[in-house]
Amino acid sequence: MAAGITERNQHCWRCATVNPAGDKYCQGCGASLVQRDNTTRYLCAAAQLSEDYANEAIREFLVEPLRAIPPAPGVDTTAVLRESVAALTRRRLRDGVLLLLLTALLFTNPLVFGAWLVFGLALALLLGRSRLTARNVLIGLAVVLGVGIVLTIIGVVSFYSVLSSSGLGGSSSSGSGGLYDTAPTAPPSSSGGFLSVALILTVIVLLLIVAVVAVDKFAEHYLVHERFSRNEFIPDGRSSRHEWERRLRGMGLAAFHLPLNRVEVAVGRVDEDVERADVVVHRGFSPFIGAGVPVYDQLIAMALEPSKKDVEPDPIDVNGLHEHVAAAIDRLRATSTLGPGRRLEDLTTREQVLLAADRLVIDHRIAPEILADLHHAPASQISVEQARSLADAAVEWARYYRCYRVEAWDRDLTTSCYLHAGTDQKMLYLEWRFFALLPIAPEFREIDEYRDPWLSPINATVVELFVLPGTIVRRLASVFRRFRPLDQGLHEVVPAKYGADRSLREFAQADRVQSYFQDVDVKRYVRILDSTLFRAVGEYLQERGYSAVEFMKLADPVVNNYNLQNTTLQNSAIGTGNTINTKGR
Repeated sequence: MAAGITERNQHCWRCATVNPAGDKYCQGCGASLVQRDNTTRYLCAAAQLSEDYANEAIREFLVEPLRAIPPAPGVDTTAVLRESVAALTRRRLRDGVLLLLLTALLFTNPLVFGAWLVFGLALALLLGRSRLTARNVLIGLAVVLGVGIVLTIIGVVSFYSVLSSSGLGGSSSSGSGGLYDTAPTAPPSSSGGFLSVALILTVIVLLLIVAVVAVDKFAEHYLVHERFSRNEFIPDGRSSRHEWERRLRGMGLAAFHLPLNRVEVAVGRVDEDVERADVVVHRGFSPFIGAGVPVYDQLIAMALEPSKKDVEPDPIDVNGLHEHVAAAIDRLRATSTLGPGRRLEDLTTREQVLLAADRLVIDHRIAPEILADLHHAPASQISVEQARSLADAAVEWARYYRCYRVEAWDRDLTTSCYLHAGTDQKMLYLEWRFFALLPIAPEFREIDEYRDPWLSPINATVVELFVLPGTIVRRLASVFRRFRPLDQGLHEVVPAKYGADRSLREFAQADRVQSYFQDVDVKRYVRILDSTLFRAVGEYLQERGYSAVEFMKLADPVVNNYNLQNTTLQNSAIGTGNTINTKGR
């Protein structure tokens, strides 16, 4: 079976009319047949709304020139990375201007700055806008110490100025001839004029701070709530008809044009060459990059016994077993109501090779088609023949899997099944694992909710102004942060420079499903695919002349751990009452 999917007839979601492949509108009712896909739109919004998301995306994909690019179905990876770079540049410019203005306020009116700093720090801690890490505490103490030193210097200078003025006046009086001395008096003090100038400068600086924060909040609000709406969103902001949007979403791209071009070329090859197998080079614990969180697995090792003792069974071919299973799963794509929304009709099959980066860089000469040398990034894809040869190869750090994927809820929830097999003709080993890529976090989906175009950014501006001095540490890090590749010695190889950790989609996933229907749909697809796998493997064994009795007993939910009421699914992250940690693998 080919690694890709051939075009099929389309069923209208409104009237169920069957339409030829490629049609954009239903011939029966005129409804749009284009698949609703909000993933890229939400991830671009995440880059603009979340500084952490944008920084993680840049650090993972644009800093290391040799790092593998994992497959991300349904995501325009280059568009999201462009948005991350533009958001980074916008924040860096905003924070730089605000830090300069806060410094000016410190010297203009240190009392106002000091009071605002104390209030802002307390409010930032209460609102969770500032984190009490050791690094932040040290930087915060340095800022407070610096402010204290400046206040002390200003106080000492002011005290001596007042003291010298008083002394000057006293000496003039004592030098007079008597009580009725007619000598000219000292000129009036200019302290009143100085206070007036300081007050005016303080007001100007404060107004400038308010203006900078307000402009940023209004621009961000209009961008994500208006330009990122379902009907207006354009993945490449440089092609927008609005000049301000082109400028805002094109900021800083010149500085990252080389890594962005590398990602665009790598992703373009993956999208175009559907007849090739994916290569996933990982550096963390889990090799299943982009699949989400594990929800269920089956590990089976069983002895192969002939069904008839007087008949020699045919040898088992691992690739033949994969083809038989793939054909059985492909039959699930027939028109039916087995899957809600007919999602099973769009079930996809991918052939993948999963490799550990730490071994690939050592033994790369074993797989030159994947890593030609240490001066190039790993290949994103290889030929199907090369991938299938690994199914029979004795390479423990490179595994061949078939990935079966069902995308549901407008690609917001994905269920994946990875199948691996091995045999020595006396025993059969089977491994299949299910994963759920959970919906995008609710805070990034709020761009579709109505927000007053005036009140919402004004409220955000007020809150930001209240906590502004309390975020000095974060803004200093934003301005002076430099994304540098990992250090590597002259004769040293760092595997993390080659292996991926998570996909852009995984960075933004929520910690749980968003509804009962999503929860039960994952369980439905797991049960459907699991039972199909059992049946297909049993049929293959029988066709080759092996007994499948013991194997099929494993499929009985009464005697094995497949019962969903007592297994991983019941207590896993996809349960509506459970949570997971998505900060690291």
